Amino acid sequence: MRNTINVATASINTIPLDIKHNVSLILKAYKDAIAKGADIVLTPELAITGYGLEDMFYVSSSMSKIPKIIKDITKELDEHKYLAVGFPLLLEGGQLYNAVALLTKDNILGIVVKQNLARTGIHYEPRWFTPWQHGSVITLNFAGSDVKVGDLVFVIDGVRIGFEICEDSWVANRPGRSLCRRLCDIILNPSASHFALGKEEEREMFITEGSRTFGVIYVYTNLLGCEAGRAIYDGQMLIASGGKIVARSNTLSFKEYNVMTANCDLRVNRNVRAQSSMLLNMHDAFEEGVCFTKLSFARENLAIPLAQSLSASPENPYKQSTKAVALGLWDWMRKTHTSGFALSLSGGADSALCLTCVFYAQLEALASLGLDDYLKVLQSSNIIISKDARDNALKDPLNFIRNDVMPKVMITLYQGSEYSGSVTFNAAKDLAAATGASHHSWSIASLVKEYIRLADSLTPDNPLSWEKDDLALQNIQARVRAPGIWLLANKFNKLLLATSNLSEASVGYCTMDGDTSGVLSPIGGIGKSLVLKINEYIMQNGLILEENQVFTQNVIPLPAMAGIVAQAPTAELRPVEQTDEKDLMPYPLLDEIRSITQNMHYTPKEVFIELLRGRFALNFSKQFILDALRRYYRLYCRNQWKRERIACSFHIERDSADPKTFRRFPVLSSALAEEMQELNEYAKELGLE
Repeated sequence: MRNTINVATASINTIPLDIKHNVSLILKAYKDAIAKGADIVLTPELAITGYGLEDMFYVSSSMSKIPKIIKDITKELDEHKYLAVGFPLLLEGGQLYNAVALLTKDNILGIVVKQNLARTGIHYEPRWFTPWQHGSVITLNFAGSDVKVGDLVFVIDGVRIGFEICEDSWVANRPGRSLCRRLCDIILNPSASHFALGKEEEREMFITEGSRTFGVIYVYTNLLGCEAGRAIYDGQMLIASGGKIVARSNTLSFKEYNVMTANCDLRVNRNVRAQSSMLLNMHDAFEEGVCFTKLSFARENLAIPLAQSLSASPENPYKQSTKAVALGLWDWMRKTHTSGFALSLSGGADSALCLTCVFYAQLEALASLGLDDYLKVLQSSNIIISKDARDNALKDPLNFIRNDVMPKVMITLYQGSEYSGSVTFNAAKDLAAATGASHHSWSIASLVKEYIRLADSLTPDNPLSWEKDDLALQNIQARVRAPGIWLLANKFNKLLLATSNLSEASVGYCTMDGDTSGVLSPIGGIGKSLVLKINEYIMQNGLILEENQVFTQNVIPLPAMAGIVAQAPTAELRPVEQTDEKDLMPYPLLDEIRSITQNMHYTPKEVFIELLRGRFALNFSKQFILDALRRYYRLYCRNQWKRERIACSFHIERDSADPKTFRRFPVLSSALAEEMQELNEYAKELGLE
């Protein structure tokens, strides 16, 4: 009986419905893994079509071509080597399933189907897929051969292999329990699990626990990159054996695919199962849905050392958030073949982080891809680099990015109003210079005055004034900025970046066709309190390059961020001193209310009780918290129409303001009248106003 097995994972940056491209990456990853001695290679969930097809899953003509494509893949494989690929499985009755096939040379061994569909947060799988019934197995004519489909276990060389597909492993009654009772040696988990802060540690926990509890080698791979425009997939790859992580990849890679292998001892986990109380009353469970094959693995390579356990790797939320946004921006640029971005750079925290992430994307892409592949992507986006610049790129890659790349990739514009100050002007200019952006500035004061003159000409007896028209006079300044930056974006073929953040979008503290104007809102999934912390982290620690094969240093300092961090957030739209937190509430409090409301779905009264139990009760009075809570819900309920119009944004924190992918709320509603009444009655009981 075989004692060891070399398992491999491959994370792949797919493109929805670009099947030829996706299959090419799958095969490249497979061949790289086999070259490293892998016996079996796992690729992500729905890797053939891409995960984010949305309603294109309904296009049956595309789905019906997949069996032949999978059959063609088997022709490219090696004997005694195995590949797991995910795809949508369409049955003749019209039902669609989320499936994964285990393949070898000229052979489809069987197809396993997902039993638990993700339907919370940004996921909507039940809209397209039907869940498979536990324990069910059918035989299907697939690509001209009879193939078993369903809840299967594969036996190759005496090694038993089963699957949990993404959401299957997140539920309490996970298929792993059944796979353990069928004496599985290996559980493969192909996933498309979107990035969110804290998820890496959660995944590592259930993978480690799955390996320990079920007595298996647990192999996990995740989709990579900003696949379809909103969700970012971190490409995390993990392998656990004996209840310990034995291989862990870096995440948020800028490469099109990554491969990781681990040579694991099968006996370690078999000894665990021999002592497991789960198997005391198994009866004949070990024969259910088992596909016995006459196939074998290649001979064990005794020269490959066994994988050893690794220590925990805590997540850094500031670094991970920045890198996730940078990866999303890189994928938007290369997948749209657009020559970079345009940005209205105000000198404030939000636009500063947007610019920094564009800069970081170019640094990380060059560092991880190498110069030749990096230049190919730039060329595909019609960004042409001169021969002299290419020749000097490896001698001084940082200056190459700043002097030769960023001026072509990033155009920024400071649009000062009558109330703008030198602090924001200089902060914007200095950060643009530090990153190499092509920076410009002009004044919108005369444009604003002309709009006011035109409006006043309609009502000469009722001219605009700050005393009675505060909101109108603020918003016209924000909106006047949009046409100019749009003009530059169109002129230079750039994607316009909007600068609104998650906190302000949640309560509508943003101007439609002002700071919300753009194709993409890169920090729309990051709360303002986290934006401020990220900027401070970058100021203190610089931009960290994790896959560096080009730069002489792994950290790129950005001292110009100090000019941004030193400011209190302000829109500079009033003649008197203005701060955002004075207009709203302290950002940490706003973000706590937002997080509890959207992640835990508490009523206003329940949120209030939760806040009184937490850290904010130490710094603010009950009345202050109550007033902030009332203001939050008043703005939240009133401004759903704004959230319906926000630009595409990346999902970074656990919640999102995007009603298309996360939290749906009626545009017209009673403004939570009964729930707010319940809050007010509770406040009276506490003696509050």
